[in-house]
Amino acid sequence: MPSYDDVVLGRLGRLGDRCALITTRDGRAERILWGGAGFRDWFEDEIHDRPLSGTPDEIRRPVEEIAVRALRSGEPASARCDRITDGIVTTWSLLGVPLAKGGGMPLLLIHVDEEGVRTELVQAMFGATGQGLMAVGAIRDAEGSVVDFKIVAANQGTAEIFRRPAASLQWQRLGDLVPPRLGVTGLLSGILGRTERAVFETAFPRADGTMLHLKVEARAIGDLIAVAMTDIGDIKAREASFRFLFENNPLPMWLVDGETARFVAVNEAAVSHYGYSREAFLARGLSDLSESGLSGFARDGGLHRHLRADGSLIEVTLFERSLAFEGRPAVLGAAIDVTEQRRAEARITHMAHHDALTGLPNRVLFSACLIEAIAEHARTGAKAALLCLDLDKFKFVNDTLGHPAGDALLRQVAERITACLRREDLVARLGGDEFAVLLRNPDAGAVETITGRIIEALARPVRLGDRDCQIGVSIGIARLPEHGTESDTLLRNADLALYRAKAEGGSLAHCFEAAMDSWARSRRRRETDLHEAFARCDLALAYQPVVDVRARTIVGFEALLRWHHPAEGMVPPAEFVPLAEETGLIVPIGAWVLRQACAEASLWADPVRVAVNLSPVQFRDPGLVATVREALALSGLAPQRLELEVTESVLLAASEANVATLHALRDLGVRIAMDDFGTGYCSLSYLQKFPFDKIKIDRSFVSRLGEDPHSTAIVRAVIGLGASLGIVTVAEGVETEAQFAHLREEGCGEVQGYLFGRPSPATAARALMQREPDLAA
Repeated sequence: MPSYDDVVLGRLGRLGDRCALITTRDGRAERILWGGAGFRDWFEDEIHDRPLSGTPDEIRRPVEEIAVRALRSGEPASARCDRITDGIVTTWSLLGVPLAKGGGMPLLLIHVDEEGVRTELVQAMFGATGQGLMAVGAIRDAEGSVVDFKIVAANQGTAEIFRRPAASLQWQRLGDLVPPRLGVTGLLSGILGRTERAVFETAFPRADGTMLHLKVEARAIGDLIAVAMTDIGDIKAREASFRFLFENNPLPMWLVDGETARFVAVNEAAVSHYGYSREAFLARGLSDLSESGLSGFARDGGLHRHLRADGSLIEVTLFERSLAFEGRPAVLGAAIDVTEQRRAEARITHMAHHDALTGLPNRVLFSACLIEAIAEHARTGAKAALLCLDLDKFKFVNDTLGHPAGDALLRQVAERITACLRREDLVARLGGDEFAVLLRNPDAGAVETITGRIIEALARPVRLGDRDCQIGVSIGIARLPEHGTESDTLLRNADLALYRAKAEGGSLAHCFEAAMDSWARSRRRRETDLHEAFARCDLALAYQPVVDVRARTIVGFEALLRWHHPAEGMVPPAEFVPLAEETGLIVPIGAWVLRQACAEASLWADPVRVAVNLSPVQFRDPGLVATVREALALSGLAPQRLELEVTESVLLAASEANVATLHALRDLGVRIAMDDFGTGYCSLSYLQKFPFDKIKIDRSFVSRLGEDPHSTAIVRAVIGLGASLGIVTVAEGVETEAQFAHLREEGCGEVQGYLFGRPSPATAARALMQREPDLAA
C-alpha cells in the first residue's frame, strides 16, 4: 500500500482537483478531510472535515463499498455512484486508492470522473399507473460480477407493493427486500447487455408477514434495468379472474391439491382433449394421466407423456404454479400438446442427418458415427473399418437416361449395399454417387467378405424402367487403428485406396497402403504432364491399315492416339486415355484428333477412309456433332471417308439422346462403326436401335480362332449376322496367316492387325499405301 506522502503531497497535479481524502476507522470510511474544487463542485456542498455519515446516501454508499474492498485488499477499488436530478440519473465512476499514513489508520483517496453518464427516466410513466415500477442499477464486485442491485428510482406502486415509503426504498439493495434464495439477482443480471424482455414470477413474505406474489417484467437499459411488478397475490382478486381465465382457456388446465395430487378442478379444454368426463377427471390424480405413473409436480416447461381416455399417448409440456385455493395449498397446471410438434421436430432432425433421396445417413451423421467409433476404440480398443464407395458408371446413366433414372438407380444401390451389411454396420450416402460404410469391430475376414458382397451385388444389372443398366462399384478401405486414429486421416486414406481402385479399372476393392500416397502424387503429376503435353502439342497420331479381305488392299486406316513423354518415353494409351477421360481433357483432345485425322486423310487417295474412336465422355459432349462438322469443313474431307467408332459402353443406356446423336452424325454423311462387338452383354439390342455401317470383332475372339471352339463359333456368328443385316464386319488383331485364312473362309469383310502393319506415323502410312501390292504377298 503506497504512503500518503508518496501519492498525495505535491504529486497529484491536476488530478487533485477531482479528488477527496477520506479518513478510515476499523476498515470503514469515516470522514472527508478535504476535497479539490472539482470534487466540491460535483459534491454540491462543503466537504471540509465532514463526517461521511452526514453525506447523501447516493455518495456515502459507494464510498463505503470502495473503502471496505480497498482496505481489505490493499489495492485500488471502484464503484458507481448514481445521482438523480430532475428525472435524470447521472452515473459517475468513483476510484478509491488506499494510502498508508505512518502508524495510524489508513487514508482513502477518492477520485471522481469529470463527466458522468446521464440516463433519462420517464417519471410521468411512473406516476400514471398503479403497477410497481422501478429502475435498479447493478452492483459489481472487484471482478466485475453482479452481486446485487440497488434501487435507483421507484414509483408509488412499488411502495404500495412492498408496503414501505417510496423514499425509504431509494438506494436500498434489492437483496435487502427480496430473499436471495429466490435467485432474482441472477435472473435480472442475465438480461444485462441484452434486448429481450424477461418475464417471471416470484413469491416471498413481506416484512409484516403477509405473502407477496409478484409477476415481474424487466428490460435492460445499459447498466440499468427497468422493472415492472404486478401484485398477483390478492386471493379474492385472483379467484375473481381465475374462473374466467381457467374455464375459457383453450389450453387444458386443472387445479390439483398440493398435498394429495388429486384433481380439484378441470376446465372444458382438459375434458375435451383428454376424453374423460369431468366427474371421471375429478376422481383421478396426476399419476393417472402419466404414462410412467409419476405423481410429482413438474418443472416449468418439462416434457411429459400422458395417456388419454382412449389409451392414445400424447406428449405435453406442463406449466404449473403454486397458489392457495379455498385455504389449502394447490397447484394450477396447464398442458400444451406438443405431439405433432415433436413429430415434426423428429422429422426435421432426421432430415438434417439423413439423405432425402435414399433415406440413408448423410455425411454429417456418418462423420459423427466415425468419431464415435474412434472414441470407442480409445476406450475399449474396439476396431473398425471405413469403406469409401464410388459407382463406376453412374454419371453415364445419369447423363443419358436423366436425373429421375439416376435417382432410382441410387435408391436401388442403397438397398443393395444395406443388404450386404451386418446389423451393427452403417452405410451413408455422402453425396452424388459416393457412399461410405462403417464396419464396427469386424473380425479378420469380415471386411473382405462384406466388400466382396457389395461388389458382387452392384455388378448385377440394375433394372430402370424397361432397361437393364450395368454399373459397378470401386471401394477404398481404411482400418482403425492401423491406417489412422483421426477421422480426417481415415477418410483421406480410404479415398486414396478408392482412387487406386478406380485407376485400375474399377469394380474392385483396395485396402490402403502407405505407398498409395506417393502413387497418388505420381498420378496427379501424370495428369499435369498430360495437360502440358497437350498444350505443347506433344501428342501425335499413328495410323494402322485396314485391309479388304478379298482384294487384300488397304481401304482405310484407324487413327490411334500416342504420347511420347520426354523423360519416360512412350506412355501406353491404356494408361493415359482413362486419365484424360477422368479429367475431362478427352473432349479437347478428341476434337484435336478429329481435326488431325481428317486433315491427314484429305491427302490420301480417294476412297481410302480414316477411322477415329469416340470416347464415351466425348460422346456425351453436346458439341460433338458440331466438332465433327468443323473437322470435315476445315479439312475438305468427304464425309463418307470418315468412320466414327463407338464402343458398347457409349450405348449402354441406348437413350433417345444417344440415338439422336448417332443419327445427327449419320446425317453429316459419316460412317458409324460399333467397336469391340461381342464384349458387352446386350450387343444385339444395339443393332436394333441403330443401323451401324460396320461392326468390329474384338481381338480377344480373333486371337483364339482355330484353337477355341467358342471363339470360332462367335466369330462365325458375328460374320453371319453382319452379312444378313448388310453390315461390314472387321476383325481386329489379325497376326497370322492362319487367322487371316480362317476369316476369309468365313466371309469377313475387312481385317486389321500386325500381319498387315503396326500403327505408324502419317508419313509411314502414306508410304505403305504406295507399296500396297506387297500386301498380297
